[in-house]
Amino acid sequence: MARNFHTISRRNRHYVIRMQVAVISAILLFILLFRFWPATSDPDRELTGDFSERELLDAEFIVTSQAVTVERSAPATPRVDETTPDEEIVDMEYDLELGDLTQNGGDPLSLFVDDRREPEVVENPDQPPRVRRIVEPVMPSQARQDGIRVEIEILFLVSAHGEVEEVSIAEIRMYNPASGRFEQVDATGYGFRDIVLRAARQWEFHPAEHEGETVRSRTHQQFRFGN
Repeated sequence: MARNFHTISRRNRHYVIRMQVAVISAILLFILLFRFWPATSDPDRELTGDFSERELLDAEFIVTSQAVTVERSAPATPRVDETTPDEEIVDMEYDLELGDLTQNGGDPLSLFVDDRREPEVVENPDQPPRVRRIVEPVMPSQARQDGIRVEIEILFLVSAHGEVEEVSIAEIRMYNPASGRFEQVDATGYGFRDIVLRAARQWEFHPAEHEGETVRSRTHQQFRFGN
């Protein structure tokens, strides 16, 4: 019994050893096959294997756009018909007799002269111009504070339509406290001259009438400043 048990133990031990040797041999064979197996090319690895992570991070990318040229045909230019119409040339002769123009002292050039002239100014019309619109000038504040008193007479030239054509200063009088009266002066200061002329140009009149017609005429108006 003991002999048989010893024999079985030896067989088991040899079996274990053979199994271990077989496993080790299989492992070594697998390693050798894996090591010396011919390498195959990997397309993805070939594309990415040459670039390291550092190179990808440091790479400088430049975005460019390709210019695309599109060839187009120019629109057809409309053709202008250059056919000229038949023109009839008329040869006319003018018989200009200057004898009649020079009779009685006539001037032959008077036909080419524009005879439109301003109507004459009637100094003493039957009905003088009458005021229709008044624009009052404003007295300068400094002159009011200084107690200045001024009288300015304006000469108007009124058209046949009642419009003011020209204004001018006929006379300036300034009050003199020493003499107690207005005295004629050339200038007063304070800008009275410009103020009065600017206001006078905005006046409107009913035109003067003479012999039943409206005419150009002159009229006087007086502007007073101060008390």
